[in-house]
Amino acid sequence: MQIMSATSHTSDDSTSISVRKTPPINPNLLNELEEQARGIAEDLEAMFQNLKSQMFEASVLTSASFDVYKQSVENYSTEIKEASNKTRELIELCVQLDKEFVDVQTLASNMCVYYYCFFFLFD
Repeated sequence: MQIMSATSHTSDDSTSISVRKTPPINPNLLNELEEQARGIAEDLEAMFQNLKSQMFEASVLTSASFDVYKQSVENYSTEIKEASNKTRELIELCVQLDKEFVDVQTLASNMCVYYYCFFFLFD
């Protein structure tokens, strides 16, 4: 495309004015550009819809994973409490058993003493 220019001189002053004539606009070219722009806009809208859908899915999965994490922490806490309680019960039973075996230990010591005394007396 060529841009045509014309120079005109006025009789009052000697300044030159440059006038440009615009080239003729091709309506087919404008229609083609408009169709391309519409196609790009539709592709962009589809891409954003897809992105929106993927972000929603990611949000749902993230929320679900937080729920699973929260439930696992609660279950873990419950199990720790139960294990602590069972351990405390076991320790209390061992202490009680140790107190009850004091008499057995005394009896065993006495039996050893009597055995040695008896052994030495009849030897």
